[in-house]
Amino acid sequence: MLTDNRPDAGRKARRHLIEALIGFTGFCAISFMSRSVPLAIPLMVLCGVALPLAWGWMTGGWESMGFTRKNMASAVCWGLAAGVATSLLGFVSLPVRSLPPNLGLELAVGIPLWLLLASPFQEFFFRGWLQPRFESRLGKGLGLLATTAGFTAWHYCWPLAAQSTFPLYTLYGLAATFVAGLTYGYSFQRTGSIVTPWLAHAFSGIAFLFVGAGSFLEAGMS
Repeated sequence: MLTDNRPDAGRKARRHLIEALIGFTGFCAISFMSRSVPLAIPLMVLCGVALPLAWGWMTGGWESMGFTRKNMASAVCWGLAAGVATSLLGFVSLPVRSLPPNLGLELAVGIPLWLLLASPFQEFFFRGWLQPRFESRLGKGLGLLATTAGFTAWHYCWPLAAQSTFPLYTLYGLAATFVAGLTYGYSFQRTGSIVTPWLAHAFSGIAFLFVGAGSFLEAGMS
């Protein structure tokens, strides 16, 4: 006899939505708190990385969050393509572009930080953990839009928003941030691999270093 699992699926989808809203609210709260409490910055980064990893360990849902070795070649290609696209979008959005005098040091510090910290804590949380939960309840299209809206809104909470050379507090900057998030999320949908948005976001962040934007050195000295 076939069993109708639709009520169970509906309850699971509703639970996923509640989890997403609670997780996103908490992440934004910690991020906003880090503006005035320096110790909250590493907590924000830790939450972005540790929550998805702990969730995968407890539930075994690694593949649903994109932690899979499948389609690795496709994941890398999509990641590079999305990284190039969002880099070009960022370059057009910047009001000032200039080669930094200490480019070598910027790259020596920035490349490992983008690859191992700055991109993972954002992509593991938003694309790996949050997006599948929104998609479970809202569907792929609306789930992608909801995740992108949350990703964009979060940029106004985190501590470096006011220090960045990126024009976040303009209509153009808002639109560019949204489109970048949409690109990361869509490329994740295409491959099902967290490697794709992880690589894309890191690529665009590193590319920004070449035009004097997103300096970790200046952030550390401020």
